[in-house]
Amino acid sequence: MHLFNYKRRNLGSGIHLLGAILLMASAMVLLSSVFIEAADDLHKTLWVGISAFSAGLIIINTYEGTLIDLENKNIKEYFSFCGFKSGKWNKLPAVRTIKLVPIEEKTSNTPNGISPTISSIKFSYQIIISFFPNNLIYTYSYNSKSEAKKKYKLLLDNLLIDEINGSLSK
Repeated sequence: MHLFNYKRRNLGSGIHLLGAILLMASAMVLLSSVFIEAADDLHKTLWVGISAFSAGLIIINTYEGTLIDLENKNIKEYFSFCGFKSGKWNKLPAVRTIKLVPIEEKTSNTPNGISPTISSIKFSYQIIISFFPNNLIYTYSYNSKSEAKKKYKLLLDNLLIDEINGSLSK
């Protein structure tokens, strides 16, 4: 089975950032027991470290996503909890177009009088798939241009075959 898998998670923001912070904090707690001797608190230290590590792993491995079976033309919107994906496979509608669109947006932090106001330009690349007959649209966003191009080519080669009326369609 040839699959396109898009995970809707960003380890640099939101709840997944909390998971990454918990993993780092658990490493610090567990390593602190090696360098700091506290004979009667070792049990508590291990308990806190292992609990934070477990919570961090659960948070990072819980996300939503989309699977597209490129051979059988099926699509599945799923929820993944610790690697177990739950969702229902549906027949993929006829694809109208697939586009790769670069997105440029200006980001800035909120001025608070303490830290400097920093603004920057953030680039992302979106793959936009539109379907017949009901104009259903799926959008997949990537930060890496090379990864977006690779996924775009994969989808283009497997979902669109014929060129009809000036636009690619199957």
